[in-house]
Amino acid sequence: MIHLHEKNQERKRLNGLIAKSPMQVPGTVSELSKRVFSDGALSKKHKELTALSVAVVQNCFD
Repeated sequence: MIHLHEKNQERKRLNGLIAKSPMQVPGTVSELSKRVFSDGALSKKHKELTALSVAVVQNCFD
């Protein structure tokens, strides 16, 4: 079983590789995420709680 510390280290390593990528997709996805979760008709808090509940229902633990 992978421990949380090891998982975080791997995620940081992969994020570093993505940041060095010449592709524009990672930046675009990041910008989309910022826009989706910004306050609007629903608050950021409610959007994050909704996303969390969907992840729990779908058994997505990452």
